[in-house]
Amino acid sequence: MKLKDWYSKNKKCFSLSELNFIFKNFGIDSLVYLDKSSNQILDKSKIKKLNKIKEDKSRGLPLALSLNKEDFFGFTFKVSRDTLIPRPETELLAEAACKLINQNNLGKVLDLCSGCGNIGISLDKITEVDSRIYLSDLSLKSLITAKENTINLGSKVKIIASDLFSGFKFDNFDLIITNPPYVKSENIKGSLVYEPRAALDGGKDGFKFLRKIVEDGHRYLKQKGYLIIEFGYNQKKPLQKLIQLNNHYKIIEWIKDYGKNWRGVILQKRR
Repeated sequence: MKLKDWYSKNKKCFSLSELNFIFKNFGIDSLVYLDKSSNQILDKSKIKKLNKIKEDKSRGLPLALSLNKEDFFGFTFKVSRDTLIPRPETELLAEAACKLINQNNLGKVLDLCSGCGNIGISLDKITEVDSRIYLSDLSLKSLITAKENTINLGSKVKIIASDLFSGFKFDNFDLIITNPPYVKSENIKGSLVYEPRAALDGGKDGFKFLRKIVEDGHRYLKQKGYLIIEFGYNQKKPLQKLIQLNNHYKIIEWIKDYGKNWRGVILQKRR
């Protein structure tokens, strides 16, 4: 079977972005160039793999877990059932972190709840400052995947197993960026069931980890250090109230995602 024939037969099963990502993994940069590859013959192993991707899609498995890869900030990361799949909206927080690092010459950065390492590794690759960047996560399996990504992408980040801040000293970082579990327990369903529950489950109200990070994060920041937090699309108001009650931070900026939902906040330690 020719690649073009498989595409014609199965294109309705996938979105355009999904098809582009699939074919990228078969050596084609874009569907625009598919005609130039029309004579490419798929061997049995490739046909089997493509059909397995289609089967996975039909039962709700995210494409990233079918391919064990996901793109983030222009880099391709290995992912697995043990890691959260990087989302496009998180790129906006990474972009904000990159600007802060470059503009303020921030020397020590922590990617807290790092998963596959997509935020910290991306920052290590794109920032102009020679920062020391750390990845931390409670899941040893996710850290193993993160280690593979550091090797594959030539990153020099340091990896530490830690239950939130337990592995670190006080007044340690210029910037902490985190995408913690913030999904309400009852909302973990659909395609989310294929991702590690521990990376998603924020408890009954979604604030199990957000609350701890806001309450304790300032202790691990240097003077005037920054904290960037990702949160759920409907969590801005309760998070803002939590920040104001703690009074440890000045709110610098709220960040909207591509869907115009509030998705992140940049805080600065008051003292």
